[in-house]
Amino acid sequence: MKKFRFRLETLLKYRKMEEEQAQIKMAEANTRLYKEQELLSQFQNQLVLSLDLLSQEQSGSPTIETLKTFNYYIDKIKSDIVSQREQIAKAEVYRQECLTALEAAIKQRKLVDNLREKRLEQYNAEVLLEEQKRLDELGTQAFMRNKESE
Repeated sequence: MKKFRFRLETLLKYRKMEEEQAQIKMAEANTRLYKEQELLSQFQNQLVLSLDLLSQEQSGSPTIETLKTFNYYIDKIKSDIVSQREQIAKAEVYRQECLTALEAAIKQRKLVDNLREKRLEQYNAEVLLEEQKRLDELGTQAFMRNKESE
């Protein structure tokens, strides 16, 4: 009997490639989200340090210029924190889109993969049936030879 051949093998390879690309995009989206969160954490740490430094400065006799500078700097950090939270929200949306695309790619690949498995099972059943027919035929021939020689 012929060797097993799945006619949609090219489609299966294509779907696997799509799934791999979706996994790569998902990994990149996770990395981006992580970096954005790390940056937010750095801004928040800068804010805490700046407020501590301002508090220390206020315990002495700061100049108005120093207080203004601290105020501008703290406002800038707060603005950066707000912007960074927006970046995190965008990164999370992108990550969700990548996750949805990955799930769809997995579903499409599994669909073709399941079709291949069913076809392979069908092929194996056909091979087994053909082999059984040959064995039956050989058994019948051997039986006839024995009967003729008696």
